[in-house]
Amino acid sequence: MISRLHKLAYLSLLLPALALAGNVDSGKELYAACAACHGVDGGGNAELMAPGVAGQSESYLIRQLWDFKKGVRGKEAGDIGGAQMAPMAATLVDGDAIADVAAYIASMPAVEHAATVEGDAGNGQKQYTSKCGACHGGKGWGNEALYTPRLTVIGDWYLVRQVLNFQESMRGVHEDSQYGKQMAMMAKTVSKDELKDIAAFLNEQSAE
Repeated sequence: MISRLHKLAYLSLLLPALALAGNVDSGKELYAACAACHGVDGGGNAELMAPGVAGQSESYLIRQLWDFKKGVRGKEAGDIGGAQMAPMAATLVDGDAIADVAAYIASMPAVEHAATVEGDAGNGQKQYTSKCGACHGGKGWGNEALYTPRLTVIGDWYLVRQVLNFQESMRGVHEDSQYGKQMAMMAKTVSKDELKDIAAFLNEQSAE
């Protein structure tokens, strides 16, 4: 499985950049409804289970908003955060609205997050490089062509929660969740201690 993901990452370098044509100004207006949970600056709110989104990969945002809107994500029992997000995504009336809000969020300056997870960053780098880096990039900045998120902008608590969601079949189980299924398989190769170490390593990477 790991070798296959490395091949996908290599092929992504041969593909043209995604043509994303969202309107940032329109997206800013739409984001007003998101700010209550994700913050005006897009920094997120752990108490509301809302991750940091500012500076996130545009292609990833579009894919996730569609997944929430179509019921591919946020419907599994126990996924409280996903259940909160699904009705919000449903308010985006069409693909143009999704592209617009994604364009605005991606244009926002990334917010630095205080570390809440303790771990061995040295071991985390080794684990991250072998299990995550092929798709998410060497420093966790994501890959537009692979629809993978930037991991340095979401907050370590959210990273840990989502990997556990994949492990516990609360995410990546829908039949149409192609990328989620890939991530679910990789998540199951990471122990809880390794996950903390990976989070510690990503906390040392710049969000810029």
